[in-house]
Amino acid sequence: MPTALIVETGSQSATANSYITVDNYKTYRDDRYGVGNNPSNDQITQYIHRAMSYFETLNFIGVKASEEQALQFPRNGLHIDGYGKDTTEIPVEVLEALYELTYAYESSNAPDAPVERETLVESVGGVSVTYKNSLAHRTLTPAVTNILRKLVKPATSIVRI
Repeated sequence: MPTALIVETGSQSATANSYITVDNYKTYRDDRYGVGNNPSNDQITQYIHRAMSYFETLNFIGVKASEEQALQFPRNGLHIDGYGKDTTEIPVEVLEALYELTYAYESSNAPDAPVERETLVESVGGVSVTYKNSLAHRTLTPAVTNILRKLVKPATSIVRI
C-alpha cells in the first residue's frame, strides 16, 4: 500500500507530499480521457507519487514561500499571464500539470522514462554497428509541456548579478 497523500493547499505545509487527490485526478482524467484502464486507487496514488517526484525536480519561477514547506509551491515571485500569485495559493496550472503528469504515468508515457537507442544495422564479425538517425520511440506529452511553460524557468535564461 503506497504512502497516503497529504495535500498542499497553500498552507506551506512541512508534511505535504502532493497537490492533488486521487478523486480529483479521476474526475479530471475521466472528463478529458474517459475511464480507460480504471486502475485502483492504490495504483493511482503510486502514479501521483511518481508524477510528484518528477514535478518537484523542475526549476520553477520564483522562490518557495517559506523554508519550512515541503513542496515547491506556493511560491513568491510567481507571475502567470501577467498576474502575481499569492503565497497562500496553489495555481491551477500546478494542479493541471500534476493531473497531466499523473495521466502520463498511468498511460506508460512517463516523461522521465529511459530512451534506448534502436539499432538499424549490427554486425558481429568486423564489429559494425549503425544507429538510427533519431532517438528511439517516446511518446511526447504536449499537454504537460504547455502547462509547465508557465511555471518553469526557460532553459536558456541568463541571470546576471
